[in-house]
Amino acid sequence: MCLIKPRTRSIPSDISNEVNLQSKHNRKMRSNLTLQMSLYFNLIFLPIWSIVIILFMNKNYYSYDELYRYISVTVVSTIFGVELLRIYLGYEGNLKDKIPELAGFWMLSILLQLPLQGFLLFNPYFRMYVLEIIVQAVMFILLCIQLISGYCAIKFTASEQTAVYKLKKQRQQEKAIINKTGDCLNQDKGEGNVENNQ
Repeated sequence: MCLIKPRTRSIPSDISNEVNLQSKHNRKMRSNLTLQMSLYFNLIFLPIWSIVIILFMNKNYYSYDELYRYISVTVVSTIFGVELLRIYLGYEGNLKDKIPELAGFWMLSILLQLPLQGFLLFNPYFRMYVLEIIVQAVMFILLCIQLISGYCAIKFTASEQTAVYKLKKQRQQEKAIINKTGDCLNQDKGEGNVENNQ
């Protein structure tokens, strides 16, 4: 005789609704609006930043010594290349709730873009003009906003996906218990029929 009782827990309605939506392949996405807006403005502002930085760098290029020529070209080309990849990862991760893309976006932002943008903005040796400083400051401010909102987006998405995973796991365990209980009941009925036949 089987004595397994299924456990029942109350499931918050918002989590159960999330799992129901996910199971129907109609999952509700929850992107971070601040991150999305800053990425959009960054994408629009990137060509303006590129034009201004390249024009003024071309103007000041021969006033730098040889080391700073290589450094300035390397920094600007790295910023531009990483910025395109970073914006793509930010869009992909934020709009589709993908943690790896969001984490890649955030790591590129904090490990590469923040030091390079800060170096370009705060290094006095580059002798930047006012327009150049304003454009670089706007890029730096957008980057700081994206760092903060990107961290919040990663944290929120991770906690939401963890809750959905735990709920799925709980439902699988409950189904397994119900199946075991059903098997035990069928087994008990079968034993009762055998006793009646004898």
